Amino acid sequence: MFSLLTPEKSFDDRWVGHRRWNERYALHRRRMQLAESAAALRRAAAFLVSKRLAGCEALERDGYAVLPDFLPDVLFQALSVEAEAAIARSREAHPYSGMGAVGFGAKQPFPGGFDRWDGGTLNRFLDLGRSGGAALSKVPALPALRSLTRQIVGVPHLTGKTQLYLTVNGNDGVNHDIQRDLHRDTYFSAMKFWLFLRPVTAADGPFSYVPRSHRLTPKRLAWEHAEARRIVESGGADPNTGGSFRIAETQLGSLDLPGPVSCECGANTLVIANTLGFHARGQAEPGTERLALYGWRRPFPFGLAGW
Repeated sequence: MFSLLTPEKSFDDRWVGHRRWNERYALHRRRMQLAESAAALRRAAAFLVSKRLAGCEALERDGYAVLPDFLPDVLFQALSVEAEAAIARSREAHPYSGMGAVGFGAKQPFPGGFDRWDGGTLNRFLDLGRSGGAALSKVPALPALRSLTRQIVGVPHLTGKTQLYLTVNGNDGVNHDIQRDLHRDTYFSAMKFWLFLRPVTAADGPFSYVPRSHRLTPKRLAWEHAEARRIVESGGADPNTGGSFRIAETQLGSLDLPGPVSCECGANTLVIANTLGFHARGQAEPGTERLALYGWRRPFPFGLAGW
């Protein structure tokens, strides 16, 4: 039962997926509402200690923001040089190997990082501590990242939740990348950002986001309740059982939501989002790459501490 008061999202959990409680008491919907109420209180408290920056209004209104020229040019150039060198070293020491299984793959650790496959798409994450460099150490601690993260989840970004992230796009026709399906990560507000170190074109699988889909409107809550009910009734066979609910683009209109916006951007652009909203990795040409400084924050959903 205590799992209900944790970030646990999988309906394989006996309490999260409790049939009677979900049917009689709308357990999933009530968990979402309680978690979002806690997040709102944390954000209100953070407002007292955190400076509002460019992008805050977009985060409130749309659930995501795209901030070009995020770093001063000198700092960005230093960061880019250090990052590219770290990626080159990792390629030499740990060549890409194998092919992803269907779905969301397990971590494949190596010294200084790990690989993980989404279908045919490779995700390589490098630890900043092992990658070295003054800029790679400095950027994750910037006050702007802490403030923007507070805007989403009510708590600041932590430098330890930052990695260098290389995406190598696979052939979706051979092995589907499930991250290209619109989804939300979990049942409560959480933050992810990508500070892109190279330009991201339409061919590179840009991040896409459905504006305003982070809001728990009555129609969104009704959809969540219906999804939870179907999952429970499936006995674990439904593809959304893991808790990262997928949604078809054709369903967005019934929730009064627009289509997804593709975030093509130049180098030195920060893309930051509340991943309670629907988002996806865009379609891409096989073999194309994205390189970013990547950060995330998924706080305790029912906590009230704001700093």
